[in-house]
Amino acid sequence: MKLVIEYDPPNWNDYINKERSSYYIANKIKQEEKKIVALSTIGKKYNGKYPVEITFKPHFKDHRQDLDNFRYKGIIDGLVACNVLKNDNLNHIQKITLEPVFDNKEIIEIEIKEI
Repeated sequence: MKLVIEYDPPNWNDYINKERSSYYIANKIKQEEKKIVALSTIGKKYNGKYPVEITFKPHFKDHRQDLDNFRYKGIIDGLVACNVLKNDNLNHIQKITLEPVFDNKEIIEIEIKEI
């Protein structure tokens, strides 16, 4: 299953700084991410077998960002909240791969496949 989400999530450093300044701001980010994922996945549901591997292909404008700073947790939580995935525990997701793409798009390509 392939999905495309038009979103450029805040990286871990930005998210942690906002979370430290206010719990409410961090919660607002999480709720917005759930809405973005919901709008991007209307009518879509993974119907294959579990466990799965998820490959994230975040698009970056340049090479200045750190790949380990890409924050995908909110996206996975959104996929579960929208019932695209049943759960995000280790019985359901056993591998996560990050493959950066360099262009000017602000999207995240997601591939979900059976292991």
